[in-house]
Amino acid sequence: MTQVFLGIDTSNYTTSAALVSGAGEVFSSKRLLTVRPGERGVRQSEALFCHTRDLSAIVGDVLTAYRQSLHPGEIRGVGVSTRPRDEEGSYMPCFLAGRNAAAVAARALNVPLVETSHQEGHLAAAAFGSADAGRPLPEGPFLALHLSGGTGEMLRAVPRKSGYAVERLASFLDITPGQLIDRCGVKLGLGFPAGKELEKLAEQGRCPQAVRPAVKEKGVALSGFENRFDKLLAEGASREDAAAFVFAAVAESVRALLTLAGEEAGTLPVLFSGGVSSSHLLRERLAGENTYFAPPALAADNAVGVALIARHTLTGEA
Repeated sequence: MTQVFLGIDTSNYTTSAALVSGAGEVFSSKRLLTVRPGERGVRQSEALFCHTRDLSAIVGDVLTAYRQSLHPGEIRGVGVSTRPRDEEGSYMPCFLAGRNAAAVAARALNVPLVETSHQEGHLAAAAFGSADAGRPLPEGPFLALHLSGGTGEMLRAVPRKSGYAVERLASFLDITPGQLIDRCGVKLGLGFPAGKELEKLAEQGRCPQAVRPAVKEKGVALSGFENRFDKLLAEGASREDAAAFVFAAVAESVRALLTLAGEEAGTLPVLFSGGVSSSHLLRERLAGENTYFAPPALAADNAVGVALIARHTLTGEA
């Protein structure tokens, strides 16, 4: 009978669940947290409430879809993200909702519980998505760009039995790429998260000035671009051109971040993950022979990578 693995992820922006089968089928469902108009995020208490409220329906959707599939099987393991990163002191209350639900599910099913980090789930989902799109990531170490509303880091990642061994090489030092996009989008009256709407504006605009990232010893500073965005609007730039400036700033800052990896930036494959990397404008600017991208649904927050890590940990199957 087909082995099936359940994954649960409750990040600061998305409630998600996924099932991955030994037959290669993937079933997933997710729901964005509710953000009030004009605000730029949610409090942890609100996030925890939303996850607790929505998780049973999300898991139910995944189970219903799987039961209608052609390869029924049994759940042999449950994976869950319990922290943002795999490092000491990494903690956010929103992950408690997923941890509790996954622990109950594993105990009820009498199967192992595999705990991992949200970041490792992103890497696994992106690697899977790139392979599914016809560009499998080469075996061995790789560079990973984790670009989202909460994270902006360049990592050196090595696959291991359970997830990835990760070393942070450089990062965005003040705000993340997602925060820059969201802050500028909200200033234009767009909803949060603002990425998709801001990108639509940027498609109709043209970056009105040169972009020069502020490169430091261990990363790149982004907050200065928010000030320049404000100045562009004050000087009469169109919404479309100002939006184009934001995406140009993020793309050039990512390029600058990669230079801090030294020789490895030219020799190791580079995997992009996180919701910001789902932007097709950024993909067009950053695409290359050595770069790997997941489809947008697997770049943004999702539980597919968590389920894949559970499967690999328990069976050795990639």
